[in-house]
Amino acid sequence: MTTCVQLSDRLDYLAVGPLLSELKGVTDDDLILDASAVRHLGALPLQILLSTIKTRAAAAKRTTLSEPSDSCVDALGLFGFSPQTLTQPEAWT
Repeated sequence: MTTCVQLSDRLDYLAVGPLLSELKGVTDDDLILDASAVRHLGALPLQILLSTIKTRAAAAKRTTLSEPSDSCVDALGLFGFSPQTLTQPEAWT
C-alpha cells in the first residue's frame, strides 16, 4: 500500500511535533511526501524528513517527494539537496 502525506506550507520548528507524529504512523511500504504547498523549510523539519527517509530505506521501504514547490526546491538547494537526492540516502555522502 501507499501513503501520501501532505507537507504543510510552513515547515519550521513549530511543525516538528505534528510532522514527526504523522510520519511515525506510516507503516506502508511506499510513502509519498507531497511538497506542493511548501513555502518554508527549516533545518529541524528537514532533519525529521531525512531521518524518516533513512530509516525507511534501511527497512527496504520507498519514500518519494512529489511535486515540490519552487520554494521547497530552493530551500533544499540551500541545504545541499535536490528533490531527487533528498530521497536517496546513498547519495548523501
